Amino acid sequence: MKRVGLCAAVALAAALTLAATANAADIAPDSLKLAPGVAKASGYETPMTTYIVANGTNIYSDHALYDTKVMGALKRGDRVEVLAKVKGWEWVLIGKDGTGIGYVSISMLSPVDKYVP
Repeated sequence: MKRVGLCAAVALAAALTLAATANAADIAPDSLKLAPGVAKASGYETPMTTYIVANGTNIYSDHALYDTKVMGALKRGDRVEVLAKVKGWEWVLIGKDGTGIGYVSISMLSPVDKYVP
């Protein structure tokens, strides 16, 4: 009986993952306005939630962190404008007034409804 329960739990987790992936709409890279010095990613998708900064972090000019510049910094508790998630990466494009100002790792953020000050 326990094996059936485990299989059902695994199947449910897989279905939820596929549903979340299926709901993420692609965003054309050329449709996003980027500040000078911010690298364009090869693909973006719609972020699935709104975020708040859980751990202070820098904002980087490129999500790949190769030869990247620091474009700014965020403090714990800052609200961020997430314009897009980088497709295939755990990075988001942070914006100011609709313009991408750099990238932050999702691991440094918390969904707004789960943030604990």
